[in-house]
Amino acid sequence: MSNGRSPLEDVVTPAGSAEGVALWHDIADFIGNEGGDGDKEAFNRLALRVFRFQFKGCPLYRKWCGLLGWSAADAESLSRWQDIPAMPVEAFRWGNVQTDGIAENVPPVVFRTSGTTGDQRGAHRVLTPELYRKSATAGFTQRFGPPSGQGAVVLGLLPGYLERPDSSLVHMVEMLRSEGWMEAQGQPNGGFFLDDTHALFEAITSVRAAGRTVVLIGVTWALVDAAKAWRSSGRPPITEGVHIAVTGGMKGRREEWVSERVRSALKEGFGCPTVAGEYGMTELLSQAWSLKGGLYHTPPWMRIRLRRTDDALSVNASGSTGGVDVIDLANLASCSFLSTQDLARPVASETEYIQAFELLGRFDRSEVRGCNLLVD
Repeated sequence: MSNGRSPLEDVVTPAGSAEGVALWHDIADFIGNEGGDGDKEAFNRLALRVFRFQFKGCPLYRKWCGLLGWSAADAESLSRWQDIPAMPVEAFRWGNVQTDGIAENVPPVVFRTSGTTGDQRGAHRVLTPELYRKSATAGFTQRFGPPSGQGAVVLGLLPGYLERPDSSLVHMVEMLRSEGWMEAQGQPNGGFFLDDTHALFEAITSVRAAGRTVVLIGVTWALVDAAKAWRSSGRPPITEGVHIAVTGGMKGRREEWVSERVRSALKEGFGCPTVAGEYGMTELLSQAWSLKGGLYHTPPWMRIRLRRTDDALSVNASGSTGGVDVIDLANLASCSFLSTQDLARPVASETEYIQAFELLGRFDRSEVRGCNLLVD
């Protein structure tokens, strides 16, 4: 773990074309203003601008759109973000998903997918790490409050990830630390834990004794083991004040568990009434968080769109279960419109402008990318 001030805390300036720089500032403002309190028209206008910018500037995305029959004239005439074509996240394994015309005056950050399925590891070259910081910290603040003397304290249980310098998950949690959710609390190792469950449990107990809320972000298999150890230690059940936020799967450490089994194990071990979760992935720069009730909530600059399960290229407007397409405006320098293998259903009142959704699984029955079926 690095010490001292993170380079992402420094003030940076974007460089590139006039269009790219203007978009960077407008997206940063949109994030800073929390999406204009959910202004749908503002999101639509900004998403269409990003689409046209990436259609012109990202060769791999333009090629994909061309295979779907899209022309430059089609891109210019589009009027609804819901109709923007989404490119499969697997494209990050196919080649360099990068949009010309925008970068920051700081070294890029390269994230790689886990590659636990034996496939080639995908790479996401982040040319706008400051925009990533703005998105990740603003989204976390919306769900858990700002870092302060009375705010939430983040602890990370990420064995298997901490050894990977190219892990986007570790980078995100480190950003939270650098912003004050971890480091200011004087926790050992900056609030990161490997296999020392005793130290982790002491940290949880100490934070709760101070009247603070704990957000424990951990990978599935490590949290399952920690839950068993918590119960075996004879500690009292965690009935309030601690969010167990699951991310990632078993990652080859053991067989994959269905979500119900994981929830049951964590509730039984920790004694907690609910299990939270984070939905994000290496290919994205924003995250959706779930606190309880089984629903993930996206920040205003991130949306999901559901496509039909029997036709991957057709939008599912019925409000029923569908494949997840993600629109992430913070992903300006790569591709903001990505199609995943995840399955979800929206809340009853949402069909085309989905901000809250329930994750159900994956088309191929493997673990959900970025994690999470694991919420209540």
